[in-house]
Amino acid sequence: MKFVVKAEIAAATAEAFATLSDCRNETRWNTQVSKAELVSEEPVSVGTRFRTVNRGKPYSATIVTFDAPQRLAFDVKGPIDMVATFTLTPQGAGCVLDGELEMRPKGFLRFMFPMLRSSIQKDADKQYENFARLVESDARGGR
Repeated sequence: MKFVVKAEIAAATAEAFATLSDCRNETRWNTQVSKAELVSEEPVSVGTRFRTVNRGKPYSATIVTFDAPQRLAFDVKGPIDMVATFTLTPQGAGCVLDGELEMRPKGFLRFMFPMLRSSIQKDADKQYENFARLVESDARGGR
């Protein structure tokens, strides 16, 4: 099941890309993520692996596309497998984030997922609004 997210960000494309590509930042903007750690070597690029805890469940994420500062994709494995693809496009002094979250639930979740579509989309929209605010705050020196 695919979900689309979009956020206008009043910060440079490179800054948004750097924040998004390093999953360790996710605890700063995604209220569902309680832990995020790097499990491979730096620098962050294709093949970089992260481990996160989302809604109390462990996930692993691997960067499969890293075309800085415009395109980024993760292959995510966990209770819900996902391919998350993002494009950042410069717009004025900022940028626009367009994302597609292709979620593949497993087990019983496969049957429940269609009924949860609306609430999942609302949560995804909220999280990427949080992402935009974080990048904007960091760009203003709010770190």
